[in-house]
Amino acid sequence: MKTISKITLIAFLWIIVINSGTLGVLDTELRLQMAHSWWTGTEEVQVAPDYKPRGRTDIRLGVVGVGGKRYIAYEPGQSMLMLPGDWLGTQLHQWFPILPEKDFRALVVSLLIFIPLNVAVVVSCFWLLRLFNFEERIAGLASIAWLLGTTVLHYSQVHHQNNQVLLFVTLGYANALAFILRQNPRFLIGSGLSLGAAMLIRITSAIHAFTVVLFLFGCAAYQNRNTRKVLKVIGLWIVGFIPLAFLGRLLDYIRYGNFLTHGQSLQLHQINPEANSSNAPKIGMPDEFSSNRYPGLWGVFFSPAKSFFIYDPLFLPGLVLAIRFWRRLSPYLQWYLVTGILNLGIHIILTSRLSFWHGDSAWGARYHLTSVHLLLIPLTGLFIQHLLSAKGVKVWLLRGILTLAILFQIASVAMPMNLEIYQARVGMPGSRLEFRIGQRLINIVCLSNGSLSKFCVNSNPDKRPYLKHLNHLNFLPFNLRQEAADNPNLGKLSLVLLIVWGLVLILAIGTTVWFCG
Repeated sequence: MKTISKITLIAFLWIIVINSGTLGVLDTELRLQMAHSWWTGTEEVQVAPDYKPRGRTDIRLGVVGVGGKRYIAYEPGQSMLMLPGDWLGTQLHQWFPILPEKDFRALVVSLLIFIPLNVAVVVSCFWLLRLFNFEERIAGLASIAWLLGTTVLHYSQVHHQNNQVLLFVTLGYANALAFILRQNPRFLIGSGLSLGAAMLIRITSAIHAFTVVLFLFGCAAYQNRNTRKVLKVIGLWIVGFIPLAFLGRLLDYIRYGNFLTHGQSLQLHQINPEANSSNAPKIGMPDEFSSNRYPGLWGVFFSPAKSFFIYDPLFLPGLVLAIRFWRRLSPYLQWYLVTGILNLGIHIILTSRLSFWHGDSAWGARYHLTSVHLLLIPLTGLFIQHLLSAKGVKVWLLRGILTLAILFQIASVAMPMNLEIYQARVGMPGSRLEFRIGQRLINIVCLSNGSLSKFCVNSNPDKRPYLKHLNHLNFLPFNLRQEAADNPNLGKLSLVLLIVWGLVLILAIGTTVWFCG
């Protein structure tokens, strides 16, 4: 079996194991609602007449667009990806009404759309590593370590846009480098198309498009000092980029009446009392921005709740190795790391003024993690390369770091994402510092013995009613067992799925050990 087939199988098994059967977050549920409304002809915004907004920028209420119609203020890309699964889920629900239709559609999308997309993320990582001339075995091992040992794993369970953006941006870099190495213009078109797709999913992917073009320009200039040929390369990339990027602008024009307006910018405009639109609700000045940018600048590095040094333990050792062996790296890899660090820096600076620079209640600094994951592709490759050649104390140190990284990521998917957030809100002991990974490890241990520590949910009966719906394992059969309390029809199904899940877990562990052995 070829290496790429092995890592595809291993990634597929692990992503099945960690799948929760839900979308994991309200943002993605609303995007699924967008997809559902498109093919059913229903309204995107669906709230009860007596619904009370949870704040001035309650995303459930959407924004007022063309013709006074309300739209959910998100980019359409993720909804477009989910649309086939939503349609199929609706049809299957007529035959298997075991869950409410909305939950069943989310289940189908989670299984049939996001599992293949997340497997593709790992395969794209492997391809990029091979293009950077990592040996096939090292590229394979690094791809699996990148999945299991970084926050890529968490975002394979909680379906924010992160991993879909990561997929298309990785393909953008890989296609650009493939063109440089093989001089096939189709790769240039593919790179541009990939970044256009990323823009459809998240408008801020314009930053990724900029750094991919910068990477392509630098590589092309290094290979060929002819300015005209370099500009021709960039022009052909733009030809690939324009169609999907234009489609995003066209869809926003249809929805909001302006080619340069997107949902988030319109939302900020409509909560401003000076908004000119007569349809705009006058709610008050937005508080999304902070006058102090320092928490946003330093928090991504040092915050106990968000630091990517903590939540992605492979990042710092990989960066140290890259600096230590910089002269041994190929010029293309050096330039990739330079543009990747620039990409991360731009994201940090642009989000530092946001009150929610950290990505709200998401695991880690969500707005910056795609940049971190892109850097981690070659950094993980370097880490694995040195691990395989290390001896003595050094090999044990590197193994320890890798084990810790995998432990952290398994812990991040073991229980619902918001458990520690809710613990902080209700004042649970140990939640004041918001060291979420520490709390998570305690919460996992507490599942086996709820009276083990004062930090356990079950040791705080006054807090338990607010937390019991989150205090469980967050994998599909366990979530269905939770649902079975209110839906007896799920009892036998959850038991069968638990057995299947256990077998898949054994297969995932077995194939990983076999491949790494």
